[in-house]
Amino acid sequence: MPAVSVLMYVRNGMPYFDRAIKSVLNQTLSNIEILVIDGGSTDGTRELVREYESKDKRVRMLSCDVGSVGAQFNMGLREAKGEYIGIVESDDYILPDMYEKEYACAKKVNCDVLRADNYIFFELNGEEVTIRTCVSHKADNYGKILSSKSEPDKIFIGGSYWTGIYKREFLLDNNIWENETKGAAYQDFGFLFLTSALAQSIYFMKDAFYCYRKDNLLSSCNSPRGVELVETEFKYIKDNLKQRGLWDNYKSYYYLWKIRNERWFYKNLQESDKQKFLEYAYDSIYADMQECDIPDEQWNKKELDFIKAIRKSADHVGEYLKQDDIRWSKSCEMLKGLSDDEQLYIFGAGNLGEIIYKYLVGRGLSPKAYVDNNTGLWGTKKGGVKIISPAELIATKDATVVVCSENYAEEIANQLQNENVEPDRIILCNDMDSCVRFFMKMKNEK
Repeated sequence: MPAVSVLMYVRNGMPYFDRAIKSVLNQTLSNIEILVIDGGSTDGTRELVREYESKDKRVRMLSCDVGSVGAQFNMGLREAKGEYIGIVESDDYILPDMYEKEYACAKKVNCDVLRADNYIFFELNGEEVTIRTCVSHKADNYGKILSSKSEPDKIFIGGSYWTGIYKREFLLDNNIWENETKGAAYQDFGFLFLTSALAQSIYFMKDAFYCYRKDNLLSSCNSPRGVELVETEFKYIKDNLKQRGLWDNYKSYYYLWKIRNERWFYKNLQESDKQKFLEYAYDSIYADMQECDIPDEQWNKKELDFIKAIRKSADHVGEYLKQDDIRWSKSCEMLKGLSDDEQLYIFGAGNLGEIIYKYLVGRGLSPKAYVDNNTGLWGTKKGGVKIISPAELIATKDATVVVCSENYAEEIANQLQNENVEPDRIILCNDMDSCVRFFMKMKNEK
């Protein structure tokens, strides 16, 4: 029996797929099987897989003509023979020791689900930029067995399902499959939620192996298609929870995930689809709000502003999101207009701040420092750049501040304005995917 069955679903995966499959073939754990489930490729992907299949008996290609990533995944799971299941998407790659270390850890602790940290990567200024991201921002979640039954607030933290491995027996015994909706987007939401809810044992590993591409213009995060897709996936989650008698236990986490993902989905749509999406989704979002009452203090300001608009009307939601788009367009224009004559600071020493720092340096600009509200970071350095307190920033005259935080940018902007930093010197960057698309647009305009 293979230790790990690696499922790779693909449809027209060139030019990225060769790197992806090589990274799996080169794993230090050799006792794996690699199931490539092709969804009808016509760009040379099938021929590439056949070539690898003829050279390595661990590779097997399956053909799925349903036109659904969910159906491709399910076909692979049904065919898999491994003790654990791994997933590698067709435009990503993994580090050589991923499955050796994850499998050894999963066996040692005997967990149903293991998740690890990961990297995101994209091209910036002609180089591949790699940023590490955490499956949990709470250090005490790592290195121990967790269960949603006893600690649901620690389990339902988002994350990505391809960073780890899943015991195949656990998936089959609990009848956990992906939703077989058409297309190649968001079917992982339901799988991730249900494995979190049903696993008796989940283990977070403080290592990073999976490398997730952010700059594929055809990926679901950069080119969302079908305004109904996210809404359909959350209906799938809700129906599953109700059928399993778990709705009352997990409905608040369901709604937290739904609000965050519906808002993210809207932000990433083409302008022509945004109004159509609101018309399609608002009634469902409002109805779920009545069923899944969550105290206001559990939301950050960005989320709470969205919630307050939902409580009023669809028109208020549309206006709120329109103003959010306007603010982001203004931020893009301000970023493009920055010069090295300015006293430039980055507020937020996390991943988004690091990405913006690399963009600015690539432009020939020289940010003076990172600024952060975390007192433990004051006086330290990130990549050789000092991290200072907000008080040190406020003492600087005529500072221009790029606020980099996906969850708390609005609060930080208010904090700065309360300290008399002029609004026209504050640039809000509150969404990583939007920032990466901005970089790609700038590259294409050169």
